[in-house]
Amino acid sequence: MANERLRALFKLLGSEPGSHSSVLRREIADAIKTDPVGVQTALEKEFPQHTPLCVINILEEIAWDDLTRALVQFAAKINPDLEEGLTLLAKFNVPATTRKHIAIPTDEIAMALRPALLNAKDYAEIAQAFAHYFFKTLEIQTLPANWDIQEISFVRFLHKHRGSSLCIACLYILVGERYGLDINLIDVAGRILVHLQDTEKTQSLFIDPLDNGKILSLQDCQAYIDSRQLSWSNDFLTPLSSRQIVRRFIANMIFVLNKVRDERRLSYLRNYLEIMRS
Repeated sequence: MANERLRALFKLLGSEPGSHSSVLRREIADAIKTDPVGVQTALEKEFPQHTPLCVINILEEIAWDDLTRALVQFAAKINPDLEEGLTLLAKFNVPATTRKHIAIPTDEIAMALRPALLNAKDYAEIAQAFAHYFFKTLEIQTLPANWDIQEISFVRFLHKHRGSSLCIACLYILVGERYGLDINLIDVAGRILVHLQDTEKTQSLFIDPLDNGKILSLQDCQAYIDSRQLSWSNDFLTPLSSRQIVRRFIANMIFVLNKVRDERRLSYLRNYLEIMRS
């Protein structure tokens, strides 16, 4: 009976989207929370060939409303977890995304790196092990941040091994966390770098995810600032918080959708950006 009721709701939504859309939307949203598998089954049975665009839009907006609430909870945490934030962002394109879609492939990468990391004699060798595995073994490709909204998803990046330098930088953090490494992201005048330090903070090096994991020194970073005719500030070494990283992903998504003028998605993303600013 529940399945038939859901099919009736979808049929009404597909045939009379404007008449009772708010009521139907609320009913379907409640059903998704209690029985998401049943909702998917009913949807496939009612529209075996082609799901009407109005139904797709309503389902997307239900998912995006849920994502709004999840991001509010994420932003309210004192020190929100980056892996959680990346999972939430991936839900914008694929609502069924769960944390395991990030955790499992990241665990596999971390395990593959284990022999090299355990045998590394210093942090330079650790950085070299990361770079070799990411860019030689996995053959990760760097794409511009404004390439495609699908490519901004960290889950897709893990699957396709291609994505923005921000995706690659986040992979350094997530794998490093599994080994207790002190790895952060910093913004050096718009250039995202991975900052790796030993526990005593006596050894410090920088990794450029945009240049196949090239290792840089502090002097290299200062020379880059000089080349930009800017003044060096130690503020450049301030780690980006999880909120700031998530905000950058959202800003990149907005930039992409601005080009195609997708106002329906943009309205949600702009709201997400404001949430991350709080």
